[in-house]
Amino acid sequence: MATKTSKDIRNESRFMVLRAVYSFGTVSRAQIAAETGLSAATVTTLVGELLRAGVLREAGRISSRGGRPTATFQVDAERGRLIAVDVAETYVRLDLYDLGLGLVDREEIELEPGEQTIDSVSATIGAALGPLLSRNALRSEDLLHAGVSMPGQVDAEQGVDVFAPNWGWRDVPVLEALREAIGAPVRVDNPLMALATGELWFGAGRFHRDFVTVNLGTGVGAGIIVDGHLLRGRGNSAGEWGHTTLVWGGRSCHCGRKGCVESYIGAEGVRVTLEEIAPDHELLDVRHQRAFIEQLIRAEAAGDRAAHDVLERTGDYLAAGLGNLVNLLNPEHVSVLGWITRYAGAELQERVRGRIRQECLPGPAERVSIGFAETAAQHVRLGMAVLALEGFLADVGLPSASSIPPSASASASAVGTPRQRGAAPGAGWVLPSGQGAAARR
Repeated sequence: MATKTSKDIRNESRFMVLRAVYSFGTVSRAQIAAETGLSAATVTTLVGELLRAGVLREAGRISSRGGRPTATFQVDAERGRLIAVDVAETYVRLDLYDLGLGLVDREEIELEPGEQTIDSVSATIGAALGPLLSRNALRSEDLLHAGVSMPGQVDAEQGVDVFAPNWGWRDVPVLEALREAIGAPVRVDNPLMALATGELWFGAGRFHRDFVTVNLGTGVGAGIIVDGHLLRGRGNSAGEWGHTTLVWGGRSCHCGRKGCVESYIGAEGVRVTLEEIAPDHELLDVRHQRAFIEQLIRAEAAGDRAAHDVLERTGDYLAAGLGNLVNLLNPEHVSVLGWITRYAGAELQERVRGRIRQECLPGPAERVSIGFAETAAQHVRLGMAVLALEGFLADVGLPSASSIPPSASASASAVGTPRQRGAAPGAGWVLPSGQGAAARR
């Protein structure tokens, strides 16, 4: 690994200060120093920079024993607005945030199934943005920055969607079209990186330094955090777990290969499993993916044997895929997120709970906790809001990258998560050994 420069270290330290402020809401310099391990002098310097840029404001003063009152600080939420855009295969959603990353408003438009073009996607974003800005008495030029998540493999530095198999995209330039549609500076990335960034700031990253976020939806993938760093890989495509082989020579996948994880546990993969089990099942006529998964769960609850078998088999596929991740990466925690878990989370969790230890080596299995939640879309948008925030900070000369976009120094990396303040959130469950990372804390 290349040696870090003083600039890299300063950017990392600024990120740590910001994380502390966003974590506490209102905080003193002393609390920031205690939280981050940075020196009092460094904290004072960085807080001063953020105050001058209008990112932080003084929140008040608290009395201290035998001395002058201590100043407290918080993010100046009204400094401006950020836009987070989540472009998925089935919808486009825009979330408007204040600078404190508080959600102000949102707009969503469903996409018709099938292939899209960058022009059609940009037009949809524009159609959603207009009402959002109008309701909030804003113009495009009032936006500080935008973060846009695009499906597939995204070259964030070049602004190119390298490969989006569900739409048949290869090397599609997207950045300029997105800038025109939004009318503000844009940072583009893929949902796996956004999801992991959201979890790093607001989810598992508050409790773990080595964890994996798994997204279950139309597509399937993983965001990987190693020692508090988002792993991007050489071409920003690390985490394409959905396109690793689960069954050699198995089902055809949109990526052009066979037997991929996604072709078994993605939404269309679940449909294919039903078709294999019950070729004439009436649910096969339900083409909308979310409606299909939701109705499948209802059918299982009503005693439909084929639906029950589909969920069991999907749970087995998921357990095998998660087992591969756990054996390969040996994480402290795996967060299983995505809209599929909104409908099928309890059923999949039960099956995975019963199978996962058979799919993991004893050592990694005893040290990992696995949690199911429904918040993938929320964390994708929060992640893109964070990336938009980082873009704005870079624009004003205060780069503070948490996830190190490819355009940053190759040696730069995010370090330092808040100190461990308790057990992991209740959504997680520990493998049957009962001695996972969260249980030990």
